[in-house]
Amino acid sequence: MKTFFNTKSIRERVLMTALLLIAVLLWGSSLLGRSRTVRSDWAATAEDIKEQQTWLGKKSQVKERTEKITTLLVPSRTYNATQALAEINRLAQGLSPDIGAPRTDHTENFDMHSLQVTFRKIGLESLLKFYQELSKKVPYLGIDNCSISSDRAAPGQVNAVFRIYSVEVLPTAKP
Repeated sequence: MKTFFNTKSIRERVLMTALLLIAVLLWGSSLLGRSRTVRSDWAATAEDIKEQQTWLGKKSQVKERTEKITTLLVPSRTYNATQALAEINRLAQGLSPDIGAPRTDHTENFDMHSLQVTFRKIGLESLLKFYQELSKKVPYLGIDNCSISSDRAAPGQVNAVFRIYSVEVLPTAKP
């Protein structure tokens, strides 16, 4: 390799050296970026583990609260995913929302269904009326997350995105 390099003219040696340096710099910057990503992923995972350990430490408290709340719920008034979708449609009658597909999280005692409901170019009064009607359904239906922004194209109108949950108490299994 040394003889190959030495047999080249000065200009060719300079070009080969420059290309080699550019390749090393590109590889080094890529390595640096990947190491930063790994470090941030490591830190995020450590935070997740810390949070999970905190919740696992509160297992008995969470179980006690869940059992207490479960006894307060009337199973016949809870909504499955289809019933929750129908109830949201009924509450939003005339407002023409975009409703996403329900997502269900299963636990031992109940299912938690969630839907994303989006209102576009709606008056604030109509949105507040929907919110008040939905508030009457708590704890069986409720808002998990809400985002409201004004619509720049239509003054006096807002766009709103709600993530609405529904609780369904599961019948106890008999041995």
